[in-house]
Amino acid sequence: MIIFVFTIFSFFILPTLTAAHNGARDELGGHFRKADCVYLLHEPSSIAKTAANMEELIQLIKKYNSNSSCASGLSKEKVDLEGYSFPNQSKTDQTEVLPPSVDMSSTEGPNEAIKLGMRYPAELVKCIDGDTAHFKINGQTYKTRFLYIDTPESTNKIEPFGKEASTYTCSYLRSGNITLETDGDRVFDKYNRLLAWVWVDDQLLQEEITKAGLVEDFYDYGNYLYEDRIVSAMAEAKKLSKGMYAPSDEEKNDIENKSVAIPDKTEETSTDNTQTEKIDNNQKDESSKAKEKKNEENGISDKVIIGLLVIVFLYIFIKRKNRK
Repeated sequence: MIIFVFTIFSFFILPTLTAAHNGARDELGGHFRKADCVYLLHEPSSIAKTAANMEELIQLIKKYNSNSSCASGLSKEKVDLEGYSFPNQSKTDQTEVLPPSVDMSSTEGPNEAIKLGMRYPAELVKCIDGDTAHFKINGQTYKTRFLYIDTPESTNKIEPFGKEASTYTCSYLRSGNITLETDGDRVFDKYNRLLAWVWVDDQLLQEEITKAGLVEDFYDYGNYLYEDRIVSAMAEAKKLSKGMYAPSDEEKNDIENKSVAIPDKTEETSTDNTQTEKIDNNQKDESSKAKEKKNEENGISDKVIIGLLVIVFLYIFIKRKNRK
């Protein structure tokens, strides 16, 4: 039994969790992030390493990645090399891929105020959507991207359940005291957004909105403290058919039609019992008739024997009488 459970986990559950965390990588070793079509080059493959510069890498992405909608508008500002350097090119030569909002020459800025692995009391300034908001920490406002979760879009484009996710987050953020917790291997992303877990009182917002079925995917910026909680919340949402994981009207109709098509087992059992009783009665009748027939045959045999005995007796009696 233990071997069977381990096999199921290894072949079905474990690959699902890994895919949810890292995304479906293409032949270059990267994938597009659903939230903003940024291409994340996690582990450059031999094909990716053939690119001598950003322009050649973009051409390879367009060739090998199946997400044509994101690939069509891809530019160098939307490629995150995650530390990878092109051949004969140093990392400092690649600072051009960062957006203008990040000043690489300055030692001052938000990074001085916010440190990794810390918690900071925060005040909501503006709610953007299901996974983004502006918070004020120590008098400074930070646009914050919620760690690990990816909710449907409701700003640049409207996706199914995007508005529901936005409404849920905005309402939840106004329900208690907010604390932001930094985690992973970076404080800010390439767009200068603060990356943080969001606590409202003692509840983790990312976990609660995932349980509500309003998170469609996870994104990979590193390893995080509460990944397991979010993965479990996703499994619960799917099991309970919450939010976007609830069956559609068409699926509901299919389920209802299937339930109608299933015959009533009670009626079948009753019919089977009646038929069984009829068979038993018929068998009893046939058995009774057989016994009666056998008795009749036995009665005839007895009469024949008695008749023969009478004849023999009369024969002997008459023969003796004649001798005398």
